[in-house]
Amino acid sequence: MRVFVTGGTGFVGRYVVKELINEGHEVHLGVRNPRKAESLFGGDVGTHEVNFLDRSSIEAVLSSVNPKAIIHLIGILFEDRRRGLTFEKVHYLFSANIYETARQLGIDRAVHMSALGTHDSAPSRYHQTKRWAEKGLMESGIRFTIFRPSLILGPEQKLFFDMDSVTRVLPVVALPGGGNYRFQPVDVRDVAGCFVRALSEPETEGKIYELCGTKQVSFRELLRDIFSFWNRRVLMIPLPKTLMYYMGKIVERLIYPPPFSSDQMLMMWKDNVCGILGDAESQGVQKVLKREPIPYEESLRWALEGYAEITSSSG
Repeated sequence: MRVFVTGGTGFVGRYVVKELINEGHEVHLGVRNPRKAESLFGGDVGTHEVNFLDRSSIEAVLSSVNPKAIIHLIGILFEDRRRGLTFEKVHYLFSANIYETARQLGIDRAVHMSALGTHDSAPSRYHQTKRWAEKGLMESGIRFTIFRPSLILGPEQKLFFDMDSVTRVLPVVALPGGGNYRFQPVDVRDVAGCFVRALSEPETEGKIYELCGTKQVSFRELLRDIFSFWNRRVLMIPLPKTLMYYMGKIVERLIYPPPFSSDQMLMMWKDNVCGILGDAESQGVQKVLKREPIPYEESLRWALEGYAEITSSSG
C-alpha cells in the first residue's frame, strides 16, 4: 500500500516508517527537512517537503503521491511561541489542513496519533487541541483509526535525556504532587506495530484505541527504575503541583525545550493509564496486535540500553 506519513522523522515516526518498510508498504514522507529524512532512511522512502499551514502545498504533495492512506504523527510536547509553534497550530490546524485536503482528493483512510488523557473535559491546552484534531477527523468522512498512547518507551524518549542531563549536574529532581501520578508505559515498537497493522485490519476503522503496556507505575517509581539502571543516587523532592505550575510558567519563558511546563502540570488531571476515561477502546495493543504488550521491565531495559548507545556515540 502507498502510505503518506507525517512526523516520520520523529521519535515514534522512525519506528512506524521502519515497520511500514518491513511490511512491504511504499512509504512517502511529508517533511520540513528532507535531509534529515534522507539521513535516516536513505532511498527507502519518498521524501516531500511540505508546509502544513498551506493547503496548496499539501494538495500538491498529496496529488503527486496519491496515497491510499495517511498516517499522521506530528505533535509537540511544548509550545515555542517565538517560532510560532503552538498547540493549536501544530495539533489542530495541521490536522485540519491535511484531512480536509485529503477528503477533497478522495483519500479516505487515515491513522491518527493522539494521546492518552485527551478528552472534552481535559484542562490542558495540549489535550484540548488533540481533541479538536480527533473531532475534525471523525467528522471528515474519512475512514479513521485513532490511537491514544500512554508514555512511550524507546531510546529516544525525551524524559531520559532530561533526567540524565539534569541529574549529572545536580542529583536532585522535583516530584509534582509527590510523584504519585501514574503512567502505563507502552513500548514504541508496540505503538508502531499498531499503526501499521491498522492499515490492513478493517475492524479498527471508526475506533479510538488506548495504548498501554503491562504495568502501571507512578512517576516516582518510573524515575526510581531509571536511576537504578544508571546506578545513580538521586534525591527526589515532592512539590505541590500548583507550585510547579507557576514554576513552569517561568521556566518555559527562559529555556526551550523546558524540562517541564505549566501545561504539563494541567495534563496530570487524570492518571495516564488505560480504561479511566471510558470513551475509547482500552487494551489497544492486545486488540490490534492480537498479543500482549512487551513487558514493562523488558521495554525499559531495551530503551535505556538504546539510550546509552545514542549518547555514547554522540558524545
